[in-house]
Amino acid sequence: MHLPPALTSFLLVNFYKAVCATLRIEEINRNAIDAAHARGERLIFCLWHDELFSLIPVARQLKVVAIVSPSKDGDYLERILAAKNVGAVRGSSTRGGVRALLSLARMMKSEQVHACITVDGPAGPRHEAKEGGFFLANRTGGRIVPVRISMKNSFKVPTWDKFQIPLPFSKVVIRFGEPWGEGLLEVPNIEEETLARNKARLEKELHELASRPIPGEEA
Repeated sequence: MHLPPALTSFLLVNFYKAVCATLRIEEINRNAIDAAHARGERLIFCLWHDELFSLIPVARQLKVVAIVSPSKDGDYLERILAAKNVGAVRGSSTRGGVRALLSLARMMKSEQVHACITVDGPAGPRHEAKEGGFFLANRTGGRIVPVRISMKNSFKVPTWDKFQIPLPFSKVVIRFGEPWGEGLLEVPNIEEETLARNKARLEKELHELASRPIPGEEA
C-alpha cells in the first residue's frame, strides 16, 4: 500500500524529530566553528553521505543550506531539513548540480549562510570526495570544515552508502575539524592539480577525525 505523499512526509519528519530528541550528542571542537561564524566567515561543512542524519540537529544559531537531490526522496529530505531550520537547494551530480552549486554560492556571498555538502553523494563511490565543496570555496572564499560523526548504535540502510540511522537514545559524537581553505583561491577556476591535492587532504582529514579518541575516554 502506498501512502499519500503528504502523509509519508508528515510521518518521516515526526519520526526524525522524535529520534533526534532522544540522542545524546557530543560535539568536539564546536568552539572553533562558533568562533569562525562570529568572525563572519563562511563555512562549508564536508561529511560523508551516510553520516548526514545526525548532523542536522546541531545547526542551532548557524544558518546552514544543503544541496538536496531533485528526486522524490529529496522532497522528504527537504521537509526534514526545514523542520530543523536547515535550508535546501535542489540539484544532483546528474540533474541541476552546477546550477544548485551556483545558487548556493550566491547565497553564501549575499548572506551569512554556511553550506553542508555530502562530499561522496549523491551516488558514490562511497567515501571518495568529489569537487562540490572546493567549487564553493573557490567561488565564495568559504572555508572547508571536515566533519565526522560516530554513532554508538545505529541501523545501516542497505543502500550504496550504508546510510546510518542512530537508534533512539544512542550516543552520537560529532567531530569538527579545523576550518581551512588554503590553495582554493589560486586561480578563478581550480586547476586539476589543486583539486587532486585538496581532495586528498580532505579524505585524509576525514579519516583521521574518525580515529581520534573522545576527550575523557582515552585509553
